[in-house]
Amino acid sequence: MAVLLFLAILGFLVVAHELGHLAVAKASGVRVLEFGVGFPPKLLGFRWRGTDYRLNLLPLGGYVRMLGEDEAEGSSDPAAFANASAPRRLAILAAGATVNALLPIFLLTAVLALPQDVATADVVVTRVAPGSPAATAGVEAGDVVREADGRSIDHSVSLQQAIHLRLGAESAWVVEQEGERREARLIPRVDPPPGEGAAGVEIANARVSAASVERGSAAAATGLQAGDTLVLVRGGGASDQALTAADAEAALASASGLEDAEALVLRRGRLIALGMAGAGALDGAAWEERPPERRRLPLWRAFVGSFQWMGDILVSFRNELSRVVAGASSLEVAGPVGIAQLTGEVASGGSRSLVVWTALLSMNLAIVNLLPLPALDGGRIAFVLVELARGGRRLAPEKERLAHFAGFAVLMAGVLLISVNDIRRLLAG
Repeated sequence: MAVLLFLAILGFLVVAHELGHLAVAKASGVRVLEFGVGFPPKLLGFRWRGTDYRLNLLPLGGYVRMLGEDEAEGSSDPAAFANASAPRRLAILAAGATVNALLPIFLLTAVLALPQDVATADVVVTRVAPGSPAATAGVEAGDVVREADGRSIDHSVSLQQAIHLRLGAESAWVVEQEGERREARLIPRVDPPPGEGAAGVEIANARVSAASVERGSAAAATGLQAGDTLVLVRGGGASDQALTAADAEAALASASGLEDAEALVLRRGRLIALGMAGAGALDGAAWEERPPERRRLPLWRAFVGSFQWMGDILVSFRNELSRVVAGASSLEVAGPVGIAQLTGEVASGGSRSLVVWTALLSMNLAIVNLLPLPALDGGRIAFVLVELARGGRRLAPEKERLAHFAGFAVLMAGVLLISVNDIRRLLAG
């Protein structure tokens, strides 16, 4: 299923990419001989306005073949790609990546504009590492993080993203304890000590509370009170968050009776550990979860929000590269096999997650395609720019073809090596 989903998304993105080339080529007066989805052999096809449109057997990409693209055919024809002006050739070559860069705007706008139920939570700080940025800023265990850099924090993922966006730069948090709000300013670290994280905090989502506690019950004996918010359940060296009432009951049942078992609850801004060494320690408590919020942005706000979202993704990408350069993170590259596996994992989160994943893949495709490497659009663009720098004198077509052929061979070898590594990782579990 994951493979089929990945192929469907890849096919969609490739068709969008190639349609960009096709549209700009035709608008520029360049004759397009063939537009193919997938690679030969041909399954279906038709001819329209001088172009052969084909659906091919191998669903691993697509292509647009233009007259005179390799300067071996139609070189005297004014409709040949080779005879188009340099600005027109640049526009044609950049069109595919441009479509892939613009597509996320529409996808993310749709995600933000369509109504959705959002499971919100209080993001509770459960531990602060001594000497960390959070500790220096005065953040304490039991604080609930309400805002980060002007953005509302209603899930641990939101705070993690906010931290990642401000690596090496000051981040302003609003935290709450016992109903009192205060500001904490900290600088998340690019290269933190192992196990501490950039800000130096451990956090948990708290959205399940004790609706009632029976008098004389085991739960009452531990000190649990109605209104306590369950933050973590610990036992056997593991920690579980409870995002639903069912999660809470399952986690408590699993940990109950273990010698080191405890339930961490938030009561009026204070974290309290309740011992659960006895079997059924929290029996007699009824749990309730916070209902999801129905959210939907007006179309114009969703459109603006999509640009902010894209900007956040690009900043996160830049910050992750900074961490790699600083030696704080290793560069992990996934090939088709790895991306297919990730697609399956993302799909388990629902259609919204899948649309966001598609937008992310589209942005990555745009960036990779514009890299100045032979065989990629960016490599072809680089040759046109060299031509302009030489006053309109082109490099020999044979040299350019050789460079693109060598680049394609290296690219395919790289994809093969990465795919082999992905398969090894899968087999290793």
